Amino acid sequence: MLYFVKENRLHRYPTPKRCKVKYENEQLRDTIPHAVEECLYCMRRWPGDEY
Repeated sequence: MLYFVKENRLHRYPTPKRCKVKYENEQLRDTIPHAVEECLYCMRRWPGDEY
C-alpha cells in the first residue's frame, strides 16, 4: 500500500471516494512517517471496504 502526506496529514494512495483530498504529485512512500496525523477517511476501516 502506498501513502502520501498532504498538509501534515497521511493519506492512502489512491484515495478512497469518501476522502476529498486530491493527490497532486506528492512523494509516494510505502512506510508511515512519524509526527503526522492520519486521515480519518483514508486510514480507518469503514463498512464495505474490501481489504
